[in-house]
Amino acid sequence: MPPNRKQGPQIRSHRPHIPSIEAVYKGRRFRSLLETRFVAQLDQREIAWQYEPERIGSARYLVDFYLPDYKCWVEVKGRFDGRESLALPLVAIALKRERGERLFLYLEKERYLVRPRDYQALTDEEFWAALVTPPDDGDDPLAKHVRRRPFPRP
Repeated sequence: MPPNRKQGPQIRSHRPHIPSIEAVYKGRRFRSLLETRFVAQLDQREIAWQYEPERIGSARYLVDFYLPDYKCWVEVKGRFDGRESLALPLVAIALKRERGERLFLYLEKERYLVRPRDYQALTDEEFWAALVTPPDDGDDPLAKHVRRRPFPRP
């Protein structure tokens, strides 16, 4: 039976913390194996990326990947906890207001577009399509096709 996802990504604060295993991909060190798997997919799809190029917003959040050709950022998380549930909406607001850019959340088995007021759940196929679809001045291109999830409350 699938988990109840009415609140968006499930906060995993009740589980004991297991440290990430650092890994090297093409001579570059990443903080987790999930990040290396993600960057390998970017390379396979020939998507240009930058790793942790700057801190964003008043929360000074260090987002994992910036995709300059598509004006979007991707936070890769093996574990979604209370810190992310508070910080990512602020980062999404700052990116949208200051730069017109988008923020995505890539979890082990789930994908989301982080919006100022909610998470937009995406299938894997929708996630990759949304990444390479440049933002427009209006709403996001998948809004009519994907259910929205409210932000979880910690």
